[in-house]
Amino acid sequence: MNLVVAEEEKQAHHLRSTLRSTGDRLDQEMRRAKQAESKAEFAELRARELTVRVSVAEAGKHYAELDAARANEEMRRHQMRIESLEKQVTKLQADIRVLERQRNEADESASRARDTARKFQLELSKQQAREKVTEDGPIYGRKKWFVTGHNEGWDAGHAEGFDDGREDGFEEGRQYGIREGRELGFKQGRKLGRKEGYENGREQEFDENGYTVSSGPAFLMNLIDDALSFFAHPIPSSGRRNRRPKNLPSLPPSAFTPPSTGTSDMFPLPPTPSALFPGEVVDAHLRSEALGSASLDLAGTEVAGVVLLLNEFSMPEGLQSSLTQNVRVLSVAAPFELSAIPSDYSDHSESSGIPQSLYTSYAASHEAPEARSQAIETLKWAFSNSRLVDIDVQSDVMSNAAEYEVFEDLLMKATTGLSGDRKVPIVLSNILPPPHDLSLPIVKLLADPSYRNYQAHSASLSLFPNIYVKFTPPMWNQPIPGPADPTSEIDQHREWKRKIKMFIGPVLEAFGYERIIFGTSPSFAAPSLLNPADWYALVRESFAELAMEQDAIDAIFSLNAKRIYGSS
Repeated sequence: MNLVVAEEEKQAHHLRSTLRSTGDRLDQEMRRAKQAESKAEFAELRARELTVRVSVAEAGKHYAELDAARANEEMRRHQMRIESLEKQVTKLQADIRVLERQRNEADESASRARDTARKFQLELSKQQAREKVTEDGPIYGRKKWFVTGHNEGWDAGHAEGFDDGREDGFEEGRQYGIREGRELGFKQGRKLGRKEGYENGREQEFDENGYTVSSGPAFLMNLIDDALSFFAHPIPSSGRRNRRPKNLPSLPPSAFTPPSTGTSDMFPLPPTPSALFPGEVVDAHLRSEALGSASLDLAGTEVAGVVLLLNEFSMPEGLQSSLTQNVRVLSVAAPFELSAIPSDYSDHSESSGIPQSLYTSYAASHEAPEARSQAIETLKWAFSNSRLVDIDVQSDVMSNAAEYEVFEDLLMKATTGLSGDRKVPIVLSNILPPPHDLSLPIVKLLADPSYRNYQAHSASLSLFPNIYVKFTPPMWNQPIPGPADPTSEIDQHREWKRKIKMFIGPVLEAFGYERIIFGTSPSFAAPSLLNPADWYALVRESFAELAMEQDAIDAIFSLNAKRIYGSS
């Protein structure tokens, strides 16, 4: 019974254990069911989200397909426009080629027209010059040759008068010496004769030959009569030379008559060269290294202003203080090279209060085609950025025809296309006077081809209305002779003046005195600086001896420089 009860308890215990385990498994399954339900809800939520995303993606795909269709349509439309534009470009290129061909033909025609116009203008200028010479030649010739005859006549008259005066003085002194000697000799001889006659008479008084006392006084009277007759009729001198007649300088009567076409009843003589001075001097070509030794007084004429050529773009400090207060820096010129357009150029006119311009040098190296093209572009830049451009011509363009053609072509191309208000003044230096061989006599120089080319090139350059010429010391490989040099140097001073006047004539006739400017510093190709006072004396005397008026002298030495370099 106990066993049965124990077995039942055992089974009851086992059932309870089974029940507990079953309850636990039920709880576990219930938890798993809840988890599965939660996962199902999450999955359903994810499915709904994915469905929304799929619908959004399908909508985006649809929109993208629409955008792609529109893009394809736009691309086809742009492609059609590109093809149309390519056709238009091809047509325009063909038109451009035609226009370029027409432009080249027009340029060639214009070049031929300019050459023809220049030739006609040159011929017209020559004709006008010939007419002017025909009208003014007699007046100018009378003035010029009167001055020349006056100078030569003075020299010849001085030499002849000196010789004749020497002869007259010598003969007069000789006659005076003979006369005084004879008078003194007569007095001494008379005194001695009286003494000897007295003694001789006393001796004869007691002479055995029978001479009387009266013979002594008769002898003395005869001696006195002979002496008086001798001095009354002196013996002609055999040492006197025959005097030749004086050859006075003769002038034609037309030199002293007024011209028939004149407007005045008076025919004034040209001013005396020694009395013709400019009122003041503006040194328009002063290199910066010569600033310390610049002369403020040129042979009695005051230097009122200078145009300074700088060595670099920057403006030196205290520039005006380096000169006296009476000398004003009229303008400064900054350097640039024709081989390249400067990149660091700046105008300091407003900050310094001194007008600024540009200057450069033209040499034979710029005649090559590539260098010439670059020089043309650089000059165009300079004409567009400066109020004035100085060009130091270091090539022999005035006597060499080929080099002049290249230089003239460069100037024409550099100035072509500039507007009227950009026609800036161009100042050329080292061409008046040009490089020259001083050993060539003036007679041969007149017929030399280089001088004839100089005359033609001066006339051709004058056709550029904005070109001016600077009168600067020439490169003649000799120091400038001064007027105060010893006697051996005077002939050189006169020879330099004759040569300078030979080169002044063509430029003065072509440009007129309104486009000639005075300067004292030589070209930058010169090895050293010269004495400015000697150069000023040469230039002033040369212009004065050409019978120029006072207003022309003032214009060349100061007024022209003030007009183009001064502040506008």
